[in-house]
Amino acid sequence: MNDRINEEIHQPVIVSGLISGMSIGTWQEDYHLTGRDYEHLKNGKPVTFNWANSILLTSIGIGLTLLGKYISQQTNPSVVIYKGEWIGLGVGIAISIILYVIGLCLPDDRKKLMRKLKDHFDNSPKMRQMMKEGEK
Repeated sequence: MNDRINEEIHQPVIVSGLISGMSIGTWQEDYHLTGRDYEHLKNGKPVTFNWANSILLTSIGIGLTLLGKYISQQTNPSVVIYKGEWIGLGVGIAISIILYVIGLCLPDDRKKLMRKLKDHFDNSPKMRQMMKEGEK
């Protein structure tokens, strides 16, 4: 057999006993996502967003009313737009913006779950393994 070490090979040589038909893959421990976790990912948003949306929609309604009054005022100067109406519009928009910012800053269920997922995959070791091709 030693005389074949320097032999030039021009055809396939079949060798038994070697690992063949194998793939190398990288695996990592999975995260066991529950139905509740899924709902938090899908629909999770801070409760302040609901409040902000309600106040913003109300403010938009006030703004549309003021727009109508402004248009009427152009043709009929007796239509009065009170200063308090403008203040109400401004306060409503300001409160909505503040609530949106609070919602972005405070932790909610979705943010907590995303942090848990990130920590899990950051701390789960990755392993390389060999697997026969065709196995699942």
